[in-house]
Amino acid sequence: MITIAATGQLLVHQALDLSSPATRKLASFLNQADCAIANLEASIKAQGAWATKTKTLHLAEPTALMSLKQLGFDALAHANNHAFDLGPPGIIATHQAAQKAGLVLAGSGEDSQQALRPAVLRTEQGICALISVDLGPQPQINYAGSHRAGLAPLRMERSVICPPDTFEHLQQMADQLGESARKKARQQVGYDAPSHTLKELDLFGTRVKQGAALGLEWQVQEEDWQAFQRVLAQACAEADYVVIALHSHHWDPDWSKAPHWWQALACRMIDLGAHMIVGTGAPVLQTLSFHKQRPILSGLGNCIFHTHRAAVYDQERPAVWQGAACRAHFDAKGQCTRLEIMPLHVGRPELYDQGLPLGPQAMEAEAAAEIFASLVADLTPDERALVHLA
Repeated sequence: MITIAATGQLLVHQALDLSSPATRKLASFLNQADCAIANLEASIKAQGAWATKTKTLHLAEPTALMSLKQLGFDALAHANNHAFDLGPPGIIATHQAAQKAGLVLAGSGEDSQQALRPAVLRTEQGICALISVDLGPQPQINYAGSHRAGLAPLRMERSVICPPDTFEHLQQMADQLGESARKKARQQVGYDAPSHTLKELDLFGTRVKQGAALGLEWQVQEEDWQAFQRVLAQACAEADYVVIALHSHHWDPDWSKAPHWWQALACRMIDLGAHMIVGTGAPVLQTLSFHKQRPILSGLGNCIFHTHRAAVYDQERPAVWQGAACRAHFDAKGQCTRLEIMPLHVGRPELYDQGLPLGPQAMEAEAAAEIFASLVADLTPDERALVHLA
């Protein structure tokens, strides 16, 4: 039997104050697992690097990763929208800082092969592999190439489905505005791929297909999926347990629920051999689920959240100052026999002006029970019996 712990995302800038009893309680929870993983939403500061965006940057000191190791983490997923904040130099610096801190990193690398390579943790209870991929949307340059550092992609493509009369109207609009002619010219020189079917068009950057009724269709980019499948198959052959970290900014309007297509993708990965799916992206807690008695942790909120927009979140009131740590116990057949949840308070960034920022803290009993109830709300009675409040 192996025990694998996971938390919400680590949006961290500097070393943490880990002295609080409530933080030490979380550290004990993580250290009692055979391995602990989370998503690092930051880039380590790198000399000579420059910002790749004009909006929000999350840059961390190397000592921040030392704190994460002290807190109890062993491996970090790094395929996310802030891993590339300093471009390739930031990717390299983050890997160097992680190695120095005694952490293994997955989801980014010097090229596409390294970025998709699993982080391997060898424990007394077996080998655990962590695969980290980003579902988008992100600029193309953020993703690793054959000769360029970046992130591991598993890009989702969205199509709008329209009934025949609406589709014909949109086709006429594309013809009249010159979109169809521009598309044809680009296809002739190989700049754009040909359409899969005559009943499909690209209108102002959106793929539109003809169907029975109005709707949306989500698909994984085929090239990314084939590369991911090969890595997953190899990981399942070489490791005893495989964890997949999925980072996505394709959020539904209700942040507290994972999109249906996301859940379907997670189930598909478990069907291919994965033992646990850990999702990040929306900075709030989302309900838990299982597939074939294997946990799908679609959103554990935040564990560390050094945001620059605390005032905006306070005004709009999404619950970004909450998170959860989970500890999943697996038997020799790869089935989850017990899932323990520790709800967390996330320290506010403005509280550390005079010293180190507070580390995440285990919630008190009453608040913890409320969070626990929300996380298990969608489980069946049999699934609910597997989940316990730590």
